[in-house]
Amino acid sequence: MRVYNYAARDGLEIPAYLTVPPGKEAKNLPVVILPHGGPMARDDMSFNWEAQFLANRGYAVLQPNFRGSTGYGKAFKKAGYGQWGLKMQDDVTDGVKKLIADGIADPKRICIVGGSYGGYAALAGVSFTPELYACAAAWAPVTDLREQLADESRDSGGSDAWLMSAESVYIGDRRNDATKLDAVSPALHAGKIKVPVLLVHGTADATVRISQSERMASALEKAKKKVTFIKVDKETHYLQTAPSRILWLTELEKFLKANIGD
Repeated sequence: MRVYNYAARDGLEIPAYLTVPPGKEAKNLPVVILPHGGPMARDDMSFNWEAQFLANRGYAVLQPNFRGSTGYGKAFKKAGYGQWGLKMQDDVTDGVKKLIADGIADPKRICIVGGSYGGYAALAGVSFTPELYACAAAWAPVTDLREQLADESRDSGGSDAWLMSAESVYIGDRRNDATKLDAVSPALHAGKIKVPVLLVHGTADATVRISQSERMASALEKAKKKVTFIKVDKETHYLQTAPSRILWLTELEKFLKANIGD
């Protein structure tokens, strides 16, 4: 694992980490792009169970700390406000293009994978830059931003007070920004996706309801796209139990082998 910072298209430096499979040269490799969840969080050089599993299976892994990530100062965090599917996604896209330009990634064998916000970014990647990826896999993803904000409003007792001070800053105002939010909601753009999609979601997820994945799977099926949707009984938002993580990694390994494996 090493630092792999790069410049976004607007010049902002994006901190990132690159893990190369043991014994492999960083050249023309199958790559998994692994954006973190949150998105108010960050990746660092500590152990990451998904990244290490993927590297062990022969995939290079890029973990980009896109704008909006924490740990890099207020300006960097605020640069992500209202940028779901926009500049935050561009930062991920620019990391992919850097890997290709540097000869590290085989451009025909790149998959984007993530959970929670990372799952959103994975689905946004194949929705809005379908030419870059051979597949996408997401667990507990947000797929419809307005619906997510509506769920959170209901969970807070029907009051938008908390949303106005928090989620609306990070995502947008579900009433006044409807057109913008719909434009970056993958479930509303399933027809643009050209590659296989894997969805995994816990039935007891109270943070991002399983209806988000149900909506995405339904949209993909209606658009006659290739999708695998697995519901994990009684699992919460974080794939906290060992059986759930084993299930995810087992299904992910099969999915990646079929789409970007040797």
